[in-house]
Amino acid sequence: MRTALFRIILAVLAAAAGVALLFYGDHAVKQYFNQNLESRSQLQSLQTTLYALEGEVLRNGSYLYYSYDRINHLLSKAEKSLQALEHNPHLQTPFHRTTHSELRKLKRKFRIYARDIQRYLTVNASLKNSAIYIPTLQLRAFKIFDTRNRQDREVLLLLSRINAAIFLARNAQDIDFLSHIKERAKELERLTPETEGARRRLLTTLQSHLEQFITSFPVYIHYFNTLLKNDLLKETESITLTFQKEGAQELEVLNKTTWILLILYLLSLIIVIYFIVRTYRENQHLRNLKNELERTLVSDPLTGLGNRLAYRRKKHFLKHPTLILVNIDRFKHINDFYGSTIGDAVLKETARELSHITPHTLHASLYRMGGDDFAILFEREDGPDDLTELLAEYQRKLHDFSIDLDGLAIDVTFALGASEKSDWLFETADMALKAAKRSQRKRYMLYTSQLDNRAEISRNIQALRNIREAISQGSLIPYFQPIYHRESGRIDKFEALARIERNGGKEILHPYSFIHAAKEAKLSGEITLEILRKTLKMLQNYPYEFSVNIGAEDIANREDRERIIHLLEQHRDLCGRLIFEILESEEIRDYEATGTFISTVKRMGCRIAIDDFGSGYSNFEKILLLDIDMLKVDGNIIRRIDHDRHAELIVRTILDFARHAGWETIAEFVHSKAVYDKVMELKFDYIQGYYVGEPSSDLQKYRTGEGSSFSG
Repeated sequence: MRTALFRIILAVLAAAAGVALLFYGDHAVKQYFNQNLESRSQLQSLQTTLYALEGEVLRNGSYLYYSYDRINHLLSKAEKSLQALEHNPHLQTPFHRTTHSELRKLKRKFRIYARDIQRYLTVNASLKNSAIYIPTLQLRAFKIFDTRNRQDREVLLLLSRINAAIFLARNAQDIDFLSHIKERAKELERLTPETEGARRRLLTTLQSHLEQFITSFPVYIHYFNTLLKNDLLKETESITLTFQKEGAQELEVLNKTTWILLILYLLSLIIVIYFIVRTYRENQHLRNLKNELERTLVSDPLTGLGNRLAYRRKKHFLKHPTLILVNIDRFKHINDFYGSTIGDAVLKETARELSHITPHTLHASLYRMGGDDFAILFEREDGPDDLTELLAEYQRKLHDFSIDLDGLAIDVTFALGASEKSDWLFETADMALKAAKRSQRKRYMLYTSQLDNRAEISRNIQALRNIREAISQGSLIPYFQPIYHRESGRIDKFEALARIERNGGKEILHPYSFIHAAKEAKLSGEITLEILRKTLKMLQNYPYEFSVNIGAEDIANREDRERIIHLLEQHRDLCGRLIFEILESEEIRDYEATGTFISTVKRMGCRIAIDDFGSGYSNFEKILLLDIDMLKVDGNIIRRIDHDRHAELIVRTILDFARHAGWETIAEFVHSKAVYDKVMELKFDYIQGYYVGEPSSDLQKYRTGEGSSFSG
């Protein structure tokens, strides 16, 4: 009896203890997750603040007018976040001893970082003051200096160079530019004593600000680089990882406690059942939370489609994947014109439309790959026999796609590219998509080996290497092609054509192998300047006229334009025998800048020719806007003029137009006797081509008289 009572009491006590431990464990788990979530949130807030702070520091360096309130606010916010983390009770437990120690170290480093930011802001404020004030001095200088006076022009030119040097130094964030500014400062110091009155006061003030800039800029660069090289973000990420590891250890201890509870729960069926039910519910909640986090990780928040990560995961499990890329035409225009809200609506409607028109039998997965690119991924075995037919069907269904947003109708068109090349799937589909976007006729394209542009990319990279190497080593040289004067019967002009010498002159690279890459990399101005520099040396040694090609982009680029004009100013005595050939095939976007350049070089004595006229839809009206002297008819027309009546009609029209405008005319690409006779009959002023003479780097035979005349 006593034993039974003892057992009952023991069972009750065990059950009571089990219930007590159950509630204790439940409280401990809730407390763990709440504290863990709060600590994680504080760490993420600190990391976000540090990211924003670094961005604001960069913005402060980029804009002349900038309020420091945002930076001070972020510094204060970061300090408070560190203070809160340091005094967080959860992080002061034995489980997070390492995290707490690392946070204290981070706090000390942050204070040093905050101190450097304040010093950087102080130096930058002084630097900006000079950077703002110096241009205003230049504007005042134009009012008090006489541009007709040579010495005054020299001062104004120096002020322009000072402003350009300061602009380059600040934008490049490069201390190497300081040597140029110091040189300009010395020139300014030399010119200042030669002025009087308001002019001297202006130059003295400019000198003071320039000295301030020279003194402050190295300090500014020092602090700017110091701030960029800080490792606070990396340390914050490291602390977050340490916190996660320690949290996992803490969770492991809690799990062991749960196992002890399970053993105690076995003393009572009710307690065991309660524990099982409760544990199941908690586990279900955790699984739901995990699924939600997983869904957020692999889905696009705007459209609800999978993202690029989801695409990569899905593709990994497909044996024979097929990919269709869909791109919205001119989406940037839609975004800019209607605003991002309408742009987002277009993306969501596009996602819904693609989901609607994709056949269920395809078992396809849809993704938003970023921006305005969508992807349709499916197994080749589930797809149609002919993928081109499927692309055509998609294009047909999307052809009349229109979105109505509160009465605003927006018509949207698409380009599609597809590939079945599983080992290079996305890249080859993207090649097909780009080919479709380039095509004006066919808006969808299936990848074939003919579309593979990897070799072209490799060639472009090699071309850029060749260009940079040629410019640095001086192996970019001009070849000169003779130009025959019809009336005098002599060769009195040469066109400078860019070439690259390799392997000691054994290999010659023609422009078609590198000029496109140079334009894409914004190096065409460097090529033009180098060819011009070497052509001017030839002008010193030979009595002929020389022409140099210059692109519309070179003229539009302010820096390239000013460097060319500066070089011409150093050789004014040679400009009377220099001709600039502007390509008609390149679109002139800035006629004001082009017109200013033409008038500037013509005042120096240079002449202007339009090259390749007739190569496109030649605009006679726009050509008349430019003060030109010569017109070169495109070689693609001249080369077939002896047998193509249509080409002859075009040439006669151009010649009649040029003669009425008072321009000299040049026939290019005269490669045969028949073509030569025809252009002679049409009475071109000048003739150029391989029939007259091939381009050469050696003009010695023309110097001695051999070859200076030509007989057809």
